[in-house]
Amino acid sequence: MSREPADIAPRRRSSRNELDPILGSTIAGDLVIERPIGSGGHADVFLARQRSVGDRKVALKVLCRPYLSLREPDMRRAAVALVREAAVLGQMTSPCFVQVHLTGVLPDTRPFVVMEYVEGDTLAALLARTRRLPVTWMLDLVSQLAAGLAELHALGHVHRDVTPANLLIKAGPLGEPKLKMIDFGTVTRISDKPDRYRVGYDLEHPLGTPGYMAPEQARGDVVDGRADMFALAAIAWEGLVGRRAIDPSLMTQRALLDYLRGVAALPAQPATAAEAVPAPILAVLLRALDRDPARRYPDIGLFARALRASIDDEGATTAAPGLLSRLFRERPRT
Repeated sequence: MSREPADIAPRRRSSRNELDPILGSTIAGDLVIERPIGSGGHADVFLARQRSVGDRKVALKVLCRPYLSLREPDMRRAAVALVREAAVLGQMTSPCFVQVHLTGVLPDTRPFVVMEYVEGDTLAALLARTRRLPVTWMLDLVSQLAAGLAELHALGHVHRDVTPANLLIKAGPLGEPKLKMIDFGTVTRISDKPDRYRVGYDLEHPLGTPGYMAPEQARGDVVDGRADMFALAAIAWEGLVGRRAIDPSLMTQRALLDYLRGVAALPAQPATAAEAVPAPILAVLLRALDRDPARRYPDIGLFARALRASIDDEGATTAAPGLLSRLFRERPRT
């Protein structure tokens, strides 16, 4: 779960059923706000139509209304964070990141970001229905995301919340899976300063999602691109093995954090995993999931290439065309 620093988080979060006054209005003289499509820790997302560009659909991300009740300095910090998120995202060229079209400020002083609108289902929803994905699909998704995250790391940033819930999957022109990351709000600069010394750090609620969070992130230590590698390996483990990398019996956030901060081997390998997934593939995943970031691969690109090599060695076959559309049994979520 992504969280805002404690000192700028509003006391009350927006209800997803709460109507925002911008619904139905036109902003920037061009964007007609149609309906809400999502809500996060600090921002709400709406579907809008951009009339000047063929009435195309766009996603409008705006700071949630409770921030208006904060003290002015705190409101300003939250607004700066959203604008900074758009600025970083605007530098990305990888196709796995959504494009930024426009930024601006609403009449009530809340900043907004207009982004590419993507239709699809989350990887989390897809895995919930299928448990496992075809090996070559999983490799393709890992490769796409590793390339994008490598670009982010090269620019001096780390994402810190790479999870299946933050990844939209849609079918490409040949039925292949195409990935888009839909949440960029947790991105921060890579620093040699431990997290626990950052302003607003909360030991009980560290930034990120415990089920995919690297141990150093849970402890408040120095966090760099290898934390994103850990999360990507956890996603690959889930898609290939058919269950979570982090012990699924740990049901509460506190239990997950305690486990990550402990000394037990990661992940708590299921008894059937060695039988279900070839040993070379497991070896690559286990190295990327090591508790000690120094023992993981030096960078996320090397991890993706090692995973590809291990899968190629096992002679994985391509998934049948059209399988992705058949897996989307429910209405795609935006």
